[in-house]
Amino acid sequence: MSLMTINLRHIRSFLAVARVSSFAQAAVDLGISQPALSQTIIQLERLVGFSLFQRTTRSVGLTVNGEILLERARALAETMEAFHADVRMLRQSISTEIRLGYLIGTGVEYLPEILKIFEKKRPEARVSLVEFDFNRPDAGLADNTVDCALIRPPIDVAGISITTLATERCVVCLPDGHPLTRFAGLKVDQILDEPFIAAPKPGVWRDYWLAGDHRMGKQARVVFEAATVDSELQAVATRKGISISAESTAKYYARPGIEFRPLLDMPNCSIAIASRTETNPLVRDLIQIAKEVARVMPDETGLRRP
Repeated sequence: MSLMTINLRHIRSFLAVARVSSFAQAAVDLGISQPALSQTIIQLERLVGFSLFQRTTRSVGLTVNGEILLERARALAETMEAFHADVRMLRQSISTEIRLGYLIGTGVEYLPEILKIFEKKRPEARVSLVEFDFNRPDAGLADNTVDCALIRPPIDVAGISITTLATERCVVCLPDGHPLTRFAGLKVDQILDEPFIAAPKPGVWRDYWLAGDHRMGKQARVVFEAATVDSELQAVATRKGISISAESTAKYYARPGIEFRPLLDMPNCSIAIASRTETNPLVRDLIQIAKEVARVMPDETGLRRP
């Protein structure tokens, strides 16, 4: 057999076993069965013509030749990973379709204008919109379901770039006739003991809308979980509890049975557009257009420039 038949699967398997000195653990790390991993290493040893590991019933260690090959294998793996990254970027650069995610109820003021201008600037491109509910405040960024997304930070996703488009006040959503509706505005301390409507998925985003930074470690009393703006407000209207939302919610989702009051001492929430740091030209154009749209949007929207 020729050395030319060695492939990246062999190299990754070799490095995985060398890293943990265990076929069982390396198989788990690679997400394959132990027999399949053992067979791959045997194939590699046949291809190179010498043993790579010393195996006993208790341990697995590199042979002298295996030690010599290890550094070359690491360098080869890094080169191949860089090659794959370059391929991904090139594939993105020639793509004519981008996937734009958005968190439900986010950026409704901006989205139509962003798409209209983008279509004029890049007529060859096509934008696929993907809506996400409160189970996915990252709007598809975490698992690369989308190329970029309109979100409401904070989100706990590594490796993304976030551009703030605007900020707006936070408001309390109260059922009609609630004792706190007698106030024109509220402070966070006034609502901390109230029963809360919350997003279904625990995390930094849910904690933010429960005013977690103001609770000094005390847990909110969550009585109902809602995945959409409509279900959140329906729960408030039926007196299950109260919630915190953005000021634009009062404008676009107002309905009988609910009153909104500004939170006077909670910092403004934000609307942002985010993408992976390695992005393609279409996404960069879309982000730039989003920034320009947000900059010139009339002030009567109630949104504030960052």
